[in-house]
Amino acid sequence: MTTTTPADGTVDLTVEPLPLPRSFEISHMTIETVDIVRLSLGDTGDGHVGDGEIAADLGYGQDATVIGTEAAAMARAVADRGQLTPAELVAALDQVGEHASGPARMLVEMAFLDRAARRAGVPVWRLLDLPAPGTVRLLHTVPIGEEIPAGTRPVKIKLGGPDDDVVLRGLVGVPGPIILDVNRGWDARDWGRLRDLVTEIAPAVLEDPVHDRDLLAEVRAALPDTKVILDEGVNTVADVEAAVAVADGANTKLMRLGGLLPGHRVLTDLGARGATRMLGCFLEPPRAIAYAAQLVGLCEWTDLDGHFWLTGDPSVMSYRLDSSAPGVPRIAY
Repeated sequence: MTTTTPADGTVDLTVEPLPLPRSFEISHMTIETVDIVRLSLGDTGDGHVGDGEIAADLGYGQDATVIGTEAAAMARAVADRGQLTPAELVAALDQVGEHASGPARMLVEMAFLDRAARRAGVPVWRLLDLPAPGTVRLLHTVPIGEEIPAGTRPVKIKLGGPDDDVVLRGLVGVPGPIILDVNRGWDARDWGRLRDLVTEIAPAVLEDPVHDRDLLAEVRAALPDTKVILDEGVNTVADVEAAVAVADGANTKLMRLGGLLPGHRVLTDLGARGATRMLGCFLEPPRAIAYAAQLVGLCEWTDLDGHFWLTGDPSVMSYRLDSSAPGVPRIAY
């Protein structure tokens, strides 16, 4: 734990490993444990504190110790500017976090916006003048190797494993909407083998089927009624713009982009371009998921169910955000 006392209150950082109740398998790895990183901002006599919380996974290159060190330094830099108005805080976060890693920036942003919203007596989304988040309607994510529920839709099925042909044959003729997420798990040989099955299924969305851009163009041409979107490698605002140039849209994750503020800008820009917008996540704690869910009004697909693998709670197809208390809302079922 790191504890410092800059001008605008204390900065406390904790890192705690969290084994998952069950493993989560995708095309290139199996996740068994994440590290929960928490950043807390103390008050300066007004009784208001701010809390940020994320989950870091080394499999994605998210080193909790590195993230924590970077976040603590960023938090001190912002806090040393004293108590800021919401507009000044947004500008300070953008300035200090301009070259920061996405996870560290999101952690710091969440803590400071949480405290600012508590001081203002409003939820974060209202502090930022975002549309009121209504019901958060989810995709049901099925990792590789798990059974696909018969009547649950929309369903997002992870592919890129050895039994993709078996899984796809089982989906032929099944009512949708179906989203297939390959995590770049197919090469040209895989696509040639599975192409007829995928075209027969005609999924609503095909996410990150291949790495090769030339092959991606072939996949899109074969699926005129499917939105082919990118996810892996979409880490910055520039990456999102590049994705729209070669695909139908992008899966935006706040942990990659650096939080709510850059996420809002990206989703707004994608909407202006007529691109397909999916708001996604990693395996993240409920607080981080609720933080992202404040942007649900800006996307066509909401893939914010990553907390179920951390909490062990049974998954649901929708939830709402409880904004009755100021700060970051809570997930309510």
